[in-house]
Amino acid sequence: MRKQVWSFFLVVGTGLLPVACSYNTTSVQGIRVTSAQIQEIKLGRTTALDLFMLLGPPARMETQNGDGGRLVYAWTEIKSLTFPGGYQAVGLRDKEERQTFEVILKDRQVQSYRFIKR
Repeated sequence: MRKQVWSFFLVVGTGLLPVACSYNTTSVQGIRVTSAQIQEIKLGRTTALDLFMLLGPPARMETQNGDGGRLVYAWTEIKSLTFPGGYQAVGLRDKEERQTFEVILKDRQVQSYRFIKR
């Protein structure tokens, strides 16, 4: 009888384990650009200084031909599998979400912007 009870809990517990797990954020790096922030950017009018105040410092800055440039804002979020009791299996079946936003400047004003798929 005792063996049957343990077998029952083992089977039920193993069946519920995947259902009880969830993904929780374990790491966030960079600046995530939102649609509300994008609506504030006006082509030909928004300056590099305006972008710094709106979005913060970019992950990369490149100068092109002295009067132009490229700003790249990169954001990464890693979510790890979390088991009941709070144990996180970092590195085991992690989910990663990335966003890269590129802005092209000419004469210190925004000429274009886009999201880059990675």
